[in-house]
This record gives sequence, structure tokens and C-alpha cells, in this order.
Amino acid sequence: MEIEVTPTEKIEKLKENLEKKVEDIREDSGKLVVETDDPEILGRTPGVEIYKVNGEEREGLNGSPVDEQAYARIESKEDAARAFLATVMGYDLRILNTEREWDYRNLKRYNPDIKHLKFDEPKDFLEIGKALFDAEGLEKTEIDLDEEDVEPVYRKMVG
Repeated sequence: MEIEVTPTEKIEKLKENLEKKVEDIREDSGKLVVETDDPEILGRTPGVEIYKVNGEEREGLNGSPVDEQAYARIESKEDAARAFLATVMGYDLRILNTEREWDYRNLKRYNPDIKHLKFDEPKDFLEIGKALFDAEGLEKTEIDLDEEDVEPVYRKMVG
């Protein structure tokens, strides 16, 4: 089915991100026209503001299209919620070694390009300059998340 998508920003990057997930995509007057049998994927894609399915407007995830790599650790629900918010903000995460496979799989629904690395510390050869935690030689990306917001954000991620 053909679906009209209103991007939040960076239409070319959103188009590039969606190309991997849909049958066909084209740009038309500042919007994207997508051909897919799974419209729900558009509701889980960072950078989608609104999408129309059979004339019905649906709210997208909003945020920014994924385009910048950063390291993340997932050792708790709070870490997973921060990683989800970072994904919505446009970060293409590289998850350091984690036991929290469920959280990792849920994050992958929002960005299939997220990678689970099999090492515990950032590596220079990957040339990633940012992290969601303090790490020597990397710029820390602050993700504001109040304690009372952890549970609702986490539920949205796994929902």
C-alpha cells in the first residue's frame, strides 16, 4: 500500500533509512511516498512526524532520522530508556557487551542498524567520537531523563 510520510527534518537521510525497510520510496513535494505492507514500521522510525494510511493520519515517532554513531551501555532499565531516547534523537548506537538481549532487540525495532559489540570498552578503530556515558577521549552525549520518566519511556520502547 502507498503511504504518505511527513518527515520531521533531514528528508534525504530519512529516505535513506527507510529504503532498507520498504518496497519503494520516492520524494514528492517535501514528503515521502512509501510503498509497504507494514505501515507500523513508519510509527517506529525516528524522523517520521506523521504518516497517512488509507487517508487516516497517524502519529510518527518524531525525533530525528538516525545518522550519527555513539556508544551506549545497557546495564539497567534506565540505560535502555536512555538508549531509546538517543535513538529517537538520531543516534545510531553501538551497544557495548550486554546481557540485556531483550532491551537490545527492542531497540533494534527502532533502528535495525544498531549493533551489539562483543567488547566492554570503546575501540579507537571504530572511529566513533561520542558515548552516552563518560569515557576517556569521547564526547559525552547527555540524555536528560528524570527518574520518574524511566518507566514510561521504557514501556514506550517495549510497547
